[in-house]
Amino acid sequence: MWEAQFIIINEFGRFVGRKVEVDDDQFKKLCELSRNFYGSGFELTLEDGSFIVLAPEIVNKSILQITKNKI
Repeated sequence: MWEAQFIIINEFGRFVGRKVEVDDDQFKKLCELSRNFYGSGFELTLEDGSFIVLAPEIVNKSILQITKNKI
């Protein structure tokens, strides 16, 4: 099992998503889905439980990072 986490970096800051447990196949699926990141807006539940919605024009100026740590 892995602990995966989305991190979005842009001109407004660094937004760290809630950690989720995934297996190898689920992590691959997350990576595949992330290829569509720049096609629309994006929603993310943050580590503290708050929720953000990024407009497409902000997403286009952002970097998406997906971390993966063994648990």
